[in-house]
Amino acid sequence: MADPVLYEVREGRAWITLNTPENHNALSQPLCEGLSNAVQRAQADDAVRMIVLTGVGKTFCAGADLKGRGGGAVEEGQTGEPPFIGAIRGLWESPKPVIGRIQGNAFGGGLGLIAACDFAICVDTMRVAFTEVRLGLAPSIISVFVMRKMALADATAYFLSGDRFTAEQAREMKLVYQVVPAEELDAAVERRCAELMTCGPRALQEVKRLLRTVPTLNVQEGLSWAHAKNQSLFNAEEGREGMTAFAEKRKPNWVP
Repeated sequence: MADPVLYEVREGRAWITLNTPENHNALSQPLCEGLSNAVQRAQADDAVRMIVLTGVGKTFCAGADLKGRGGGAVEEGQTGEPPFIGAIRGLWESPKPVIGRIQGNAFGGGLGLIAACDFAICVDTMRVAFTEVRLGLAPSIISVFVMRKMALADATAYFLSGDRFTAEQAREMKLVYQVVPAEELDAAVERRCAELMTCGPRALQEVKRLLRTVPTLNVQEGLSWAHAKNQSLFNAEEGREGMTAFAEKRKPNWVP
């Protein structure tokens, strides 16, 4: 039996691939556990500077594995955290940038995975929907991440209706970063990855931390946190190398 999630490191990028096309990469427990483990593996590897998340087949992710009580489902009386929560939180909290290579349709929990990416690059034929309400359910877990990208008015319209929408509409609602024709998907992902490889590895991680921290602080807390962070980064080895390289008109030593 094939692994539900594939993992490969290529040129500083950890490629994590959902690999159960026979059920449209539905969020089964094995897939969610494999995804969570792969994200942890990428975070622990100093050779990995970013994560690329993608899928095999015509569907990126169909959402919960309803036939198998998917990885996001919780049985009555069950204790402990379902594996889907660990997987999606791992993507959202990843200190390394996450680029979504979204090659097909996404529904329900699949949209949660997209929302957890820093840059979701999607094919223009992608169709998406928050289908939970039509199944007598609600997009509970994924709302924590989706509503940090989409405006409340847009979430209201599509959470309540379950209506399908297009890749371009998803981009307009800030759920995805870029929409391209299928034949341009790999080039667009490579271009985004190559641009990130010119950025300081620690700087990228600190920006991720900033994005998750500053919105939770009031103005004075934010300024105090930012001042301490500024001092730390300006005096760190990477910051000194970046400023020296700028003065010497050369590339910093982290650029391939």
